Amino acid sequence: MQQNTVKPTDEIDIFEFCSRMWAAFTNFLVGIKDLIVSIIIFLIRKSLWIVSFALIGAILGVVLHRVSRPYYSSSLEGTTGGIENSVVIDHINKLNLVTSKPDLLANYLGINVEDAKAIHSIKAFYGIDINKDWKVDYVDFKNTYNPKDTNQIRVPSFIHVKVSVYDENILPVLRKGLFQYIKTNTYVQELFKIDTFQKRQFIKELESEIYKIDSLQRAKIRKELMPDKGNTLVLDNRQEFRLFHEDILSLYARKQRLEKELDISDEIIIIVQDFTPLQLEEPVFKYVTLFGGSMAILGIFCALLWQYRKRIWELIREDSTK
Repeated sequence: MQQNTVKPTDEIDIFEFCSRMWAAFTNFLVGIKDLIVSIIIFLIRKSLWIVSFALIGAILGVVLHRVSRPYYSSSLEGTTGGIENSVVIDHINKLNLVTSKPDLLANYLGINVEDAKAIHSIKAFYGIDINKDWKVDYVDFKNTYNPKDTNQIRVPSFIHVKVSVYDENILPVLRKGLFQYIKTNTYVQELFKIDTFQKRQFIKELESEIYKIDSLQRAKIRKELMPDKGNTLVLDNRQEFRLFHEDILSLYARKQRLEKELDISDEIIIIVQDFTPLQLEEPVFKYVTLFGGSMAILGIFCALLWQYRKRIWELIREDSTK
């Protein structure tokens, strides 16, 4: 006689599993809530510490702002014509590495050492296009450009130069020295010469093509004119008669664009917007925010040390006795 036996199964009770998962999740949320409440209560209880340290930091920031040497910023925008702007931007940014060395900076810019001491920083930035119209949508001041991001591209000829100076009267000297520094770079000079030469050669080729097409069109018109019809133009039924006005005009337009670029690009950098009026770069609230915030964080840390000072001291004594 066979008896029916209930065998254990490996199947998971879905309801029980979901219940446990929900309980774990609610416990997690309760723990997060308790932690946030504890932090808020701690900050309220130690607010005197935090506010006191923050006030000390704010006062320290004001004092440092008063005794520090203020500097002013200005910027210009331009294009590099046919030269890849990365070459010029990298060349300019090398100057920023030596702004702390007035002798070397003065040598690079061709200015005296006293003028070089009045320069705080020199930086160049790319323009970013995000809608693929080859126009600058914003300047990449933070160097966040990602070449893998196909939604944004660097405009290949745009250049933004930002300078910071201690003396408001140094800007004309800096401008002259900066452009002289770019012009005297051998590699940049060679690229500029090659670009100019290629444009002139292309203009000659365009002129030759325009002459050939124009001659072909004239010959075709003469062929289509019948002697017995006088000046009447008769179409050949064997082949569709076609004029080349659009081709000639298109080539003329390309030629004129190149001539325009040569006319305005006698400089390596073509200024679109000259240096803007100088603006104070380090306002007092920046010092107050920086030092006040830093001291407030230090106040929180000191408050924690004071609250758990006995426990910390016991741990130190235990470690020392081992």
